[in-house]
Amino acid sequence: MFEPTPKDFWRAIILYGSNMSTYKMGLGHLLINYASTNSEKIPLRDLSEDFMGLYSEKVKANKPQSRRKTINGVEKGLTYVEQESRKIQQEGKNQEKAVDSVLKNSLEKMVLQKFHTLFKRQIPDPFYKLTDTHLILQKNMLELFSDKQNQVMDTEVMSRWDLLEFGFENITGEESIEIENNLEYVVKKRERSSISKLRPVLNGYQDGTCFYCGKELFDPIHVDHVIPYDAIQHNQIWNLVLAHEDCNLWKSNFLPQKHFVQKLINRNEFVLQSDLPLKEELRKVLGIIPKQREQMVWSQYGIAKDKGLTLWEGKESFTPAKDTLYKEMVDWKRDSFWERKFDKIQ
Repeated sequence: MFEPTPKDFWRAIILYGSNMSTYKMGLGHLLINYASTNSEKIPLRDLSEDFMGLYSEKVKANKPQSRRKTINGVEKGLTYVEQESRKIQQEGKNQEKAVDSVLKNSLEKMVLQKFHTLFKRQIPDPFYKLTDTHLILQKNMLELFSDKQNQVMDTEVMSRWDLLEFGFENITGEESIEIENNLEYVVKKRERSSISKLRPVLNGYQDGTCFYCGKELFDPIHVDHVIPYDAIQHNQIWNLVLAHEDCNLWKSNFLPQKHFVQKLINRNEFVLQSDLPLKEELRKVLGIIPKQREQMVWSQYGIAKDKGLTLWEGKESFTPAKDTLYKEMVDWKRDSFWERKFDKIQ
């Protein structure tokens, strides 16, 4: 029976938590920094100052941190920390007062209370506890990020932050995303400007494992088209996965067996549990409902198969029944997997 780990819960918060703003990304980034330097006890005022520092740069770059809208020429929906940062930058507000105000109104009343909420429930083992004056990192957080290999998850947080900013900027859905031909960046389709690096975007949804052998990823990591590019001629994100260099080179331009296609379909349904903007992109390309999306992927697979591509079995050591990620995805698709994680623990 699968038992969730602190890493599972961390990734779930970052990837699947509700995002009315980017606050969870900002706090998550700071928590990783504190844990990776073994800073167990952080004064709340220091936390607020660090939080303000992150957002002041975002405000200077005019990156939206929430779902904004303009009514009668007035911009609405700015987060509290954006408002305070603007007052410092544009009106000369005293920074010390702004830090105190953000601590009270953005941190204590909002993100510090809601960070551990997932599917409207609190996770069973929180990553920090609060006193009147300090944030105390718990053992699970310190141990998770004392492992340097896990610090790659900070790049996942920052990539998720980049994607949310694009989603908030593109709330009307007028702009689309696509993948550069070199498979390095997610870019705005019309402007051709970069949104985020592609690898950390995909890594969390694969749980840091190779799509083909199911073992932990390590450099060099390749981005691969599950259904070969030569057959369908596009770089759409629904068909892209991360793989070990050897696994990718071994698969080459072959067509994988059907269980890998099913794994891809389930991976895409995982991605659809995230908020902006990947959900909208996959719905736009593959379909609104799961059955439509599944049929679209299988139709693309059929096109490739009709072209006579050689079938690839996969690594001899790999079987779907023993692939942890595959089992998780199949379970989740069948019966709300992430919610049942809580039921097994509580």
